[in-house]
Amino acid sequence: MLRINTQRLLLRTTKQEDLDAVASIWGDVESGKYMPDPNYKSGSEITEILEEDPDCPVYYFVAFRTNCDEIMGTCSLGFENAAANEYSIGYNVKKDYWGNGYAGEMVNALIDFARELGIKFITAPVAKENKASIKVLEKCGFFINGESSFKKSGTDIVYPTFVYKLNL
Repeated sequence: MLRINTQRLLLRTTKQEDLDAVASIWGDVESGKYMPDPNYKSGSEITEILEEDPDCPVYYFVAFRTNCDEIMGTCSLGFENAAANEYSIGYNVKKDYWGNGYAGEMVNALIDFARELGIKFITAPVAKENKASIKVLEKCGFFINGESSFKKSGTDIVYPTFVYKLNL
């Protein structure tokens, strides 16, 4: 089990028993608004995320405030492009914890972890209207490297996105 400590957070590998809490964050109408995933109702709907694919490694973490046992966020670092040694990150903070800098702390922890793994580039697609996430990425040193879009699963909503990149 992987554990990453930051100044105020503990990130650890997601376990099966975490999935209901993860689903409550990802499935929240506001917290999960800009995720491509559907609005999950329970952890049983996302069990497959823990199934490992050796050809496409993904590190899923849950985040806790230090000395607290409530999951307050999630983040991930996942394989994107083998030829370029490029991975992609994602992160989400429970609405109750917005505005406290936790997203930036998680992103910086993922950056450090990626460096330890020898990863050369990290990308982060973000909906153009997600101003808070754009601010987090830019504070962490990412730059706009392109544009794209994604459709939120289970809906007709299409979000135009910026694709941010960080060279490590």
